[in-house]
Order: sequence, then structure tokens, then C-alpha cells
Amino acid sequence: MTALLLALALGGCESSQEKSAQIERQVRLARAAGHGVRSEHGLRISGASTDVRVVASEVLHDSEGTAAVVTLRNRSTRALRNVPIAISVRDAAGGVLYQNNSPGLEAALTTVALLPAGAEFTWIDDQVQASGAGGVPRTVRALVGGASPAPASTPRIRVTGVHATAEGGGFGVGGTVTDDSSVAQRGLVVYGIARRGGRIVAAGRAVLSEVPAHGSSPFQVLFIGSAQGAQVEASAPPSTF
Repeated sequence: MTALLLALALGGCESSQEKSAQIERQVRLARAAGHGVRSEHGLRISGASTDVRVVASEVLHDSEGTAAVVTLRNRSTRALRNVPIAISVRDAAGGVLYQNNSPGLEAALTTVALLPAGAEFTWIDDQVQASGAGGVPRTVRALVGGASPAPASTPRIRVTGVHATAEGGGFGVGGTVTDDSSVAQRGLVVYGIARRGGRIVAAGRAVLSEVPAHGSSPFQVLFIGSAQGAQVEASAPPSTF
């Protein structure tokens, strides 16, 4: 994972037209990929995982939308794949505004693709539909279910050239994803976060239609939250094993 200081003013920023083209291209690619495998049935978790602990959870909210951010730790000695995660976004009074248990959600909004043994990972749902629900999103509760062991050998995905992006008051993170394996990555999700004083203050995702085996693809993540003056990071767990 790479971190860079997000400058207050960035030189050589892309133009509005270039940014719009990139966003449009990402949307087309995500649609082409079906945003990953979608569940025909809503997420249901019958019992909490004994291997995975929820380290921290928070809600980020701005004029662009709402994101739920959950940091997990795999306390076991084995890597886990497709770890189910159920979230409940609530207002200040504890009223439920959103849950990710609706049928048709993409897999990446209900599971963590890979959680290495003994590692922490910050998962993001930037598709929280809480507007007009009667309250302002304040907290998120997360429940993690049991998961299957990952294969002994998993694809190695590298994220390089991580850099802050900014235009028109909006911030994000860009870079390049490289698939070092012989397995093409389809519907690969890149997670981007911004930290200030150790606290996550902004986050977002980018969905790449496909990263070819032994190939690379650029990405750009647009943040929800306040990222000015923060450090940016990006990660991309494998989506295809």
C-alpha cells in the first residue's frame, strides 16, 4: 500500500473534459463487467465469524454521496476469500437508513474478495443509498460472516504510481494496477482512502472491467469526504482466482 501527501494545490491537474471522459469510461467499463457478480438473493449472515474482527467502522458523507468504511482484521493463520460483510448505516438516533441486503447488489458490496492471514483491510461501500431516508448518516455497524479458505496461491496484484488528484474542489487518487499472475482479473475493485492524523477522512472505489494477465491498467478513484491535506492510499485485492 502506498501513501502520498495530498497537496493543497496540485500542478498539472487533468482538465474537466479529461476527468469527465475518465469517469464516463469507468462507468462504461463497470457496466460491461456487470460491476462483478451480482447476488440474486439478499445478503444473509446467520452467525458472526470467529476469524475476522471489525477493527473500526465509520460513515463519510458529502454532497456527492455516502460511503461506509469498515476496517477488518483476519486473526486466523489462513487467508480467506469472499468474506461476507453486512452493514447497517444509521442516523444519530440509531434509526436504520440503509442496509446492503437488497437482491442484485454487486458482490464487492457484500463481500471482501481476499483477506490475507493476520492482515488488516479497509473495505468500502460507496453506493450507500441513504438520501431522503429521513436522517443524516452518522454511524455504520458491520457484521462479518464465516468464509472459505483462499487457495494456497492467489494472484498478486500490485498498485503503483499512487498519486493525489484534484480538480474543482474534488479530490481523489490515481495510479496503475498490475496483474502479475496468469489469471485475468475481471471486475477488479480498487479501494482508495485518505487519512489525516491517522483517521480516514475520505474514501471511494473504482471498478475496472478487466486487467489482463501479466498486464496493467490505470485507475482513478473519486473520494467521498474531505481529503484536503490528507495522505492517500490505494489497494486492489484480486477478484478472480
